[in-house]
Amino acid sequence: MAAACSYSMQPLGGGQTAESTSAPEHPWFALVVRSRHEKSVKTILEAKGYRTALPLVRCIYTRCSGSSWESHKPLIAGYVFVAQDRENPFHIVTTPGVVQIVSFGGGPGAIPEAEIEALERVASSGLPVSSCSYIRIGETVELIQGPLKGVRGIVLRQAKTTRLVVSIDLLQRSMAVEIDGSWAVPAK
Repeated sequence: MAAACSYSMQPLGGGQTAESTSAPEHPWFALVVRSRHEKSVKTILEAKGYRTALPLVRCIYTRCSGSSWESHKPLIAGYVFVAQDRENPFHIVTTPGVVQIVSFGGGPGAIPEAEIEALERVASSGLPVSSCSYIRIGETVELIQGPLKGVRGIVLRQAKTTRLVVSIDLLQRSMAVEIDGSWAVPAK
């Protein structure tokens, strides 16, 4: 069996992320899950009736021999996002594969719906995506054109490319996606 020599991540097309039904009365939470159990946790939680988000990217691996294969990996490994149901809050942590709910100050930390939607849109945009360091400095912008129209983030410039950094503040995780610099305007 040949070892994998390289891989590249490409966003999946539409339909591979969370259900788009909006329910603002249910806050979103991040679940820490066992390594490589993100998809099974998502499936089990959906069977229990929860709204979940698991943005996926397509990874194409190339063996040293030149052959390749693909798999679908989470945009943020080790986490599944779930909208809590106040009538059924305890069934989340009893789900096989769930380690804990990300908490601060003795209570679960809520994630704004806009951050979950931004991750889903980045994953389904078809644009090249990469992980980057979590940053809070830089200019916050809103995209007015392109597949990510309406998404807010922080603009970075690296060499000849412009990247939009989308962050989940609670987890201190960020994703950078290549954009056309003309798509961005300062956020209001």
